[in-house]
Amino acid sequence: MESAAALPSAPRLIVPMEVYYFDTDAGGVVHNVAYLRMVEIARSQLAAALGWSLGEMNRTGLVPVVARTEIDYLRPARLGDSLLIAAELIELEKVRFRLRFEMTLAGKPEVIFIRCVQTMVTVQLPSGRPQRAPATWREAFPQLVTP
Repeated sequence: MESAAALPSAPRLIVPMEVYYFDTDAGGVVHNVAYLRMVEIARSQLAAALGWSLGEMNRTGLVPVVARTEIDYLRPARLGDSLLIAAELIELEKVRFRLRFEMTLAGKPEVIFIRCVQTMVTVQLPSGRPQRAPATWREAFPQLVTP
């Protein structure tokens, strides 16, 4: 994992996303599970931007596991919409951390489709034993550390 000095100044990333046919139901509206897939893509890209790439997870066996997802579906996205997902690390505990996501229409940030907060637990595979959240994150973002 990258050193704390190599991390971005803010634990936030904007991920562009497009709505495809496979994301929608027969009416062209994004299916509720498709939003979670898009959040997972944004979460993986945020982790990589913070020095915890999929390759690093595979190499070390240290992975984030979703423990809780809270999602508010505010309005439906539709086939062909261009979306932006703001992904942000908002809190660090010993083994858990929280991420916040907001999906908007590209070019119209006032059009919000979902808001989501996920609680993640860092575990070591294959045992599944809880591990500390990345130390580089605690060093780089001390304002997010809670007891």
